[in-house]
Amino acid sequence: MRTVARALFSAVIVAAPIAAAAQQASDAELARFRTAYTSGEGLAYVVINDAAGEHIYRYGDVSRLTAKKNPRGYMLFTCAAPHVFLPEKPEDKAKLEKAQIVKPGDPRFAELDGKYVTDCHNPFVKSALKKGVAGPD
Repeated sequence: MRTVARALFSAVIVAAPIAAAAQQASDAELARFRTAYTSGEGLAYVVINDAAGEHIYRYGDVSRLTAKKNPRGYMLFTCAAPHVFLPEKPEDKAKLEKAQIVKPGDPRFAELDGKYVTDCHNPFVKSALKKGVAGPD
């Protein structure tokens, strides 16, 4: 039994630095996204382009705070549902690396807000624009 315990302990000791190195590499590749995602306040939009077209998500302060505490995933919302993007999943990581974050004050913010609200048929989803701010032309 001691031999099995030693072998298991040795495997954990050897694997821990490998897992830590893999996590650090993942963090470095997503550093731009993570910095943009966790900074600021209020609602922000995330645009992900792929072969199917442009996908618009939004997130807010609760998602931002959660990501600051735990970098394991990023919660983004469409009108209909939440989506968790996990950096350890290669397809999610690839999407996050290409994602563009658009915050209030950015040139595309009003345009994306208009698209998000127009395409959403949920009466509880409201514009992220502050009252008195012009929408898209």
